[in-house]
Amino acid sequence: MLKIFCPDFRFDSIASIPVEWLKKQQVERVILDVDNTLLPRDEVQLDADVLNWLELLRKNEIEIVLLSNNGGERLRKAVSWAVKPMPWGFKRALKRFGRQQGKVLVIGDQLLTDVLGAKRMGFTVLWVRSLQGKEFPMTRITRQIEKMLVRRLDAQGLLPEERK
Repeated sequence: MLKIFCPDFRFDSIASIPVEWLKKQQVERVILDVDNTLLPRDEVQLDADVLNWLELLRKNEIEIVLLSNNGGERLRKAVSWAVKPMPWGFKRALKRFGRQQGKVLVIGDQLLTDVLGAKRMGFTVLWVRSLQGKEFPMTRITRQIEKMLVRRLDAQGLLPEERK
C-alpha cells in the first residue's frame, strides 16, 4: 500500500538532476510540477540554475510539459487546474508532447499529489525537496501527512536515497 506514495528517485532540487543521468535513464519527456518544485509558489522568476537546467534539457531534446494544480496568468503555458493526484491533468500533459512515444518522468515535490498521481498513471517519478515559499492552507495540512508517510517509507527501507 505504501509503495504508491514512494518515488522511484530523489534529488535535492531540480538543478541538481544531471542531464546525463536523465539520458542514462532513457528519459525523453518530463512532466514537471511548477509550484515549489520549479519555483516558489508566490514567485514568477525562475532561478538562473533552473533556467540553465531547462535549457540543457531542451538542447538534449528532452521535452517538458509543466503541470500544476493551480491556474491563472502565471501558469498560462502550463497544464493548469490539474487536480493531481487524479489522472486528468496527467492525461492532458501527455497530449501536449509533440510525439506519443518515449519514456516519461514526472518530477514533483509532493508525495500526495505528484508522486501518487504519477504512480497511479504508471509513470516513473522523481521527488525533489520542496522550495521554500508560501503554501496554500490545504498544502500545509498535506505536508503533515507527507511527513508521516516519509517516516514510514524510510522505516520500511522503501524511500530511495536522496542525491545531491
